[in-house]
Amino acid sequence: MEQLLLIQPEENLKFELENNQYVARIVLQNVSTIFVAFKVRLSNQNDYSVKPNIGVLRAGNNVTLQLTTGNTISINKDRVQILAGPISNNEDVIEYFKKQQRLNQRIIKCCTDEFSSLQSTVNKSTIFPQEINDFKVTTIKKEYVKPQKKQQQSKDILNLEEQIKKISEDLKVIKEKQNDGKITVGIKQFLISILISMIFGVYITYR
Repeated sequence: MEQLLLIQPEENLKFELENNQYVARIVLQNVSTIFVAFKVRLSNQNDYSVKPNIGVLRAGNNVTLQLTTGNTISINKDRVQILAGPISNNEDVIEYFKKQQRLNQRIIKCCTDEFSSLQSTVNKSTIFPQEINDFKVTTIKKEYVKPQKKQQQSKDILNLEEQIKKISEDLKVIKEKQNDGKITVGIKQFLISILISMIFGVYITYR
């Protein structure tokens, strides 16, 4: 079927706040050479007022439809359907849509200013493929460095444990010599102090 009506807007119908209600407008223009009947339906019919919601346009004429709603919750989910078809000059338009089966139709999405701004923000914050690849490379590098640091810490702890074990063995020998009277108490206390200092240092370093 040939195009009968030029419809503006074509895809998104924006509702704006006017006098405590949300209002939107659709312009229909008859671009054919015949009479065209039109009718407006909504997915949420009960929450909207449409003036006019049905009518006939002569060739070249246009009309502005005004849609009004007080329910802002569902606007961004609702849809407008515009039906159109050729009609004779003396035919009743209401009866025409009751019996007519073959009609042109256009679906338009409803939206608000807040929803449009949100969509714009989402589009601007989109991560592009190159940025995703850069993020993956950075993550891999960090994961590769961490095991080396952990391995070095483990090696240092083993070395310190060996030193502590060696000093403990020396203290055991010193204790035996002290019992034989071959070493003074002052030297023993000095070595014990060194051992305590080393243990405390290990605790502070790897806490």
